[in-house]
Amino acid sequence: MMDVVRWPRPKKPTLDELKQMLKSEGLESELYSDRPGVKYGRHKHDFDDFVVIVEGVMKIAAAEHEWTLTPGDRLDIPANTHHRAEVLGKVDVKYLSAAK
Repeated sequence: MMDVVRWPRPKKPTLDELKQMLKSEGLESELYSDRPGVKYGRHKHDFDDFVVIVEGVMKIAAAEHEWTLTPGDRLDIPANTHHRAEVLGKVDVKYLSAAK
């Protein structure tokens, strides 16, 4: 089962810290940004997708589970898992995505 991994430190992580976390696992990431209200309908990828929130809030749902991700939160989405996403709040969401 997928579950959110929360940033383990009390201080909000920086972009560099989050990139380094992924890099330490051999993952190269790209930074993406979406405006408030953007929705991605049900879809899947043929690769494992690692999503880490840098700024803002994003809701991701798969099957009967739904997660609200905030800065530092990470969700690893296995290949071929149907999921959907929505940007919540009034600010852009920025997130790192890495594939394997």
